Amino acid sequence: MDDSQADPEKIREAEEACQSLVPEKPVTPEQHTAAAEFTACMRANGIAEFPDPDPKTARHDYERLGVKGTTQGDAAMKACAGKRG
Repeated sequence: MDDSQADPEKIREAEEACQSLVPEKPVTPEQHTAAAEFTACMRANGIAEFPDPDPKTARHDYERLGVKGTTQGDAAMKACAGKRG
């Protein structure tokens, strides 16, 4: 099963349960820049509530928005794919 068929709530629960097992890697300035550009792109493509990246990991908590698998969310993700870093 690919992640497009997974229950977003179960994914979030699993990520939270396993978070302590993920080693923290230093995030480069380039990764922070790419994450900020991705955020700006998603917002410019109709996902106004897209979250800022985590300052430590440069990751986005976009699963909670429920935009994945929607027409607007998928279009924004496609438009911004090159900005993910």
